[in-house]
Amino acid sequence: MLTSPQTLAVRQLSELRSDVRLIVVHPNFVAQHTLMQRLDDGFIYVRFQGATLVSDELWAQFAGARAEQADLGEGMIVLDECDRADADALVEFLRRLSTALPAARIYLLTRYLPLKLLQDAALRPLTALVPVAEEAMLWDYSQRLNNPTKLLEVYALGAGRVFVDGRLVQNWDGVLPRALFFYLIDRGMVTRQEIFETFWPNLPVREATNVFHVTKRKINEVLQTDLTMYGSGYYHIAPHLQLSYDVSLFNLLVQDALVASPDEAEVRLMQALSLYHGEFLSPLNFEWVKPRRANMRMTFCEALAALGRVVQDRGDDRRALQFYLRATTMQRTRQDIVESVVRLYAGLNMPAEARQCLDNLKAELARTQAGDLLPSLQAFGESLRV
Repeated sequence: MLTSPQTLAVRQLSELRSDVRLIVVHPNFVAQHTLMQRLDDGFIYVRFQGATLVSDELWAQFAGARAEQADLGEGMIVLDECDRADADALVEFLRRLSTALPAARIYLLTRYLPLKLLQDAALRPLTALVPVAEEAMLWDYSQRLNNPTKLLEVYALGAGRVFVDGRLVQNWDGVLPRALFFYLIDRGMVTRQEIFETFWPNLPVREATNVFHVTKRKINEVLQTDLTMYGSGYYHIAPHLQLSYDVSLFNLLVQDALVASPDEAEVRLMQALSLYHGEFLSPLNFEWVKPRRANMRMTFCEALAALGRVVQDRGDDRRALQFYLRATTMQRTRQDIVESVVRLYAGLNMPAEARQCLDNLKAELARTQAGDLLPSLQAFGESLRV
């Protein structure tokens, strides 16, 4: 049975060996600060300020926080926004800190993986990532340091992020290489003709071929590895890459939830929702993106509605209402979901909210010319106005 990332994180924290001194809260774990609330009272908290901080600057900020929080003890230290530090300086600072406070357990919160920390021979044995779970795209990078297969993590739900063995890919050398990369990842297997029709439909084949190969070479240079191989008429992801793709995982979790028990369905749906960080490739406006974006929005809406039903069946109407309301923001004319909202409002003795919800639906149906109000909703609305 799957475990929610939050539950998993708490359990893994409790199971850490006593000699683990440096705990990196996984950068892809969205509830980093919530996890810190699970710690016992009395830890020193440092939120670093600035950019590209050197070791002395890190120590000065730590020393200031330590002096202000002297009454809290030194058994636990939480270092927030560690990505503001220079990578080498962070390692040097942590060596100094772990030597100065040999009994302290140090937690690191960061947006980006401190790879040099995991590669440091002195600190690596003292370090652990929490939580780790491959099925939730929370990879334990420390276990992959000598793995010949490269881990390619692709996050297309939202602005679009890519990591190669934990290294964030930042400079794409233009919009086109980035867009073609995500297209190849999302399609998985694609012919050259499909690529040309998608990106260069008006170019002669020879010119399209030249642009394609130049762009593909830029992608490989950015990734520092070959992305694709060609065989049997298709470009496909190269076998030396282990692909971890949030869109695929999101869809799989939602599909599995449909045939799971209520408890397992809730865990899968919550895990799926945690992956949805925004509209599919929100900064890109290529034509191939738009239908995929609409499809993912629809699936997200279905996941919210399904979770609402699971929670409602358990008797938690207020929590169910929140999921249904989120679903209506994704698809404003889904009358079946709106009906669930209206009936829950009525059951919670909130008739004004129920009537307003129906009025909003009628206005949206009229604006989009999406049809008339369902008879069942019309009748229920009239009963609310009696």
